[in-house]
Amino acid sequence: MSLSEPAPSGGTPPAPSQDGLSRLGARLFGTRGRRNATVLTVSLAIALLGYWTYAGVRNSLREVRAGGLQTVLATEVSALQIWVDEKKADAERWAGDAQVRGYVRQLVALARAGGPASRFCDAPVRVHLAEVLKRVLKDEGSATFNVIDRNGLIIASQFREYCGLQVKQATFLAEIAEVFEGRTRFIRPYPEHERIYKPPVIKLDRPLVWIESPVRGPQDETIAALGFGKFADQQFSAILGVARPGKTGEVYAFDESGIMLSQSRFVDEIRAAGLIAPDASPMLNMQVRDPGGDLQAGHVPDLEPAARPLTRLAAIAIASRAKSDPEALRGIILDPYRNYRGIDVIGAWQWLPAYDMGVAIEIAAAEAYAPLRYLNVMLGLVFALLVAMSAAALYSAFSLLRLKLRVREAPRIGQYTLEKQIGEGGMATVFLARHALLKRPTAVKILKRHLANDEVIARFEREVQLASRLSHPNTVEIYDYGRTRSGDFYYVMEYLEGLSLAGLVAAHGAVPPARAVHILRQVCAALREVHDQGLVHRDIKPDNIMLCRRGGEYDVVKVLDFGIVKNIDHPETRDITRFVHVLGAPLYMAPERLANPADVDARSDIYSVGAVGYYLLAGRALYEHTTDAELAQQIRYSPPQPPSAHSPHPLPRELDELIVSCLAKARGERPQSVAELLSVLDQLAAGMPWNSSAAESWWRERGPAFTAKSSPAGV
Repeated sequence: MSLSEPAPSGGTPPAPSQDGLSRLGARLFGTRGRRNATVLTVSLAIALLGYWTYAGVRNSLREVRAGGLQTVLATEVSALQIWVDEKKADAERWAGDAQVRGYVRQLVALARAGGPASRFCDAPVRVHLAEVLKRVLKDEGSATFNVIDRNGLIIASQFREYCGLQVKQATFLAEIAEVFEGRTRFIRPYPEHERIYKPPVIKLDRPLVWIESPVRGPQDETIAALGFGKFADQQFSAILGVARPGKTGEVYAFDESGIMLSQSRFVDEIRAAGLIAPDASPMLNMQVRDPGGDLQAGHVPDLEPAARPLTRLAAIAIASRAKSDPEALRGIILDPYRNYRGIDVIGAWQWLPAYDMGVAIEIAAAEAYAPLRYLNVMLGLVFALLVAMSAAALYSAFSLLRLKLRVREAPRIGQYTLEKQIGEGGMATVFLARHALLKRPTAVKILKRHLANDEVIARFEREVQLASRLSHPNTVEIYDYGRTRSGDFYYVMEYLEGLSLAGLVAAHGAVPPARAVHILRQVCAALREVHDQGLVHRDIKPDNIMLCRRGGEYDVVKVLDFGIVKNIDHPETRDITRFVHVLGAPLYMAPERLANPADVDARSDIYSVGAVGYYLLAGRALYEHTTDAELAQQIRYSPPQPPSAHSPHPLPRELDELIVSCLAKARGERPQSVAELLSVLDQLAAGMPWNSSAAESWWRERGPAFTAKSSPAGV
């Protein structure tokens, strides 16, 4: 944070006079010997101080980089595991489907009976199974399915050409051995020629990841593996491609041979360097090996690709495969080493035994340690000037000391004096502040400096820009935005006295229906302006809705946090929040967002309003869960209960039905606009008004100690 505009300190003793400073200077520089000794002493002191500063900055920067790399890598691994767990749950659900099990049992019986493959491949039961699973393939984004018996024989597939083929025992059959022991498995990307003998030349010419789940027989024994194949260059690779810190950072996966299992950020450079064919993809076609020099700078390797050593990170990660200690399966390298493009990088890695692959994050050392380069230049200039200007430097030091004795610095951001911190989140810190001239209280939100990469700054700026376009009284008002001299991004918003809906329900339980309708009408009124401007909020949840006292009125709603708003009128606009597992509240996400984060419209916000309404009326969240995968399954497939099933208050039937309609899985079954939703809420409000006297009584009973000042929601 920048500290500027110092204010005087009334209790500071007077500084030495100008005559006293002159006499002190004369004593220090009275003779040549004294002058030289002083210069040498000061030079040595500054040199030691410079080295100490450099070492401190270097160590601090290394710690920051280590924390940042480990955090991003852990987030990517977590997102990958959530996705895998969700796909496993889908596969298990279909493997346990009674109709699917019946068809598979018949196919296994036909295969065991012997005879040509056409006996089961051309059987009507295979066609019936393919028809049943066709919808699954489309809904889940799968390319095909296979049913494999214990001998590795493909007894059913979406494509007739694959039926009757044999999977390779040493590779794929070994990978799915656990499936025949009753456990669902995720199989990392495999090329078809390594998965099966003599694969047919049809549509599956791209690498696939497989989710294999056991199908059980009449005695509950595993008789076959039902697998769903998904193109690896889509969801699997896209998850790893979300985090790209800076201009040179990337996350990728690799196997025990160092073969890259996901897409690279630098496909064009890799092709230009000749590491892969001009029309090929790095996925499964390239190993992460050290070429010995920067390929982009024109280095020509002495060794053939297969003879080059693995990169330092890949070699260490692969060597950890045999270790059982979880801490030994991850690491970070902060000393620069060459990556597969010959660029000096730093990185972090984690080996995932469950998938038998490693995940790495790397960023160019030049970018990661750029501040040190500037510090080196600065120190060199300081030392060069020190010899010629030591006397002036000493005099300046005395002058600065005298100035600091007379004044003290006040913490300020522009025209705003910061009084105290009132909130902190993962991305920013919020302070109570006061304008220097207007003297009105405001809330200043300051982006944390160590998080200020391109993606986070873009989100921060877009939150301000989009929120400032909105003028509805139920939307938080933005006053100012800027960047301090030290590089901190901040914006100033109105100071709110009140509490979030999450705090309201947590402290007092379910809200009476009349008050809930009063609150939801204001939320919808704010959203109507958002939608009219072609925007979707995408993060409507109890923590982002404040209930305030404003201008003598009580129960005034303020909608906060526009950091992940999407502009649906301009779909070409870059979406900086594709990674919704990180940016967003899954409990209040519409089902279509979990299936495809980019597939949103105004009806996605309407679903979130319904989930918030359910939370207010029932005093609890819509779904209870223990894991993210379980929550995702419930949101996508479990029909919601009406809030009346859990509300301690009697609810009007129309309100109960309205909330349930907002929570419909299919968007076409929800209210199609906020205006439509508002119309019903207005009719309900006419029959059960929540008047200002009731709201005022509620607030006065709690008193000022109950109020949460300037809610930190959205920080």
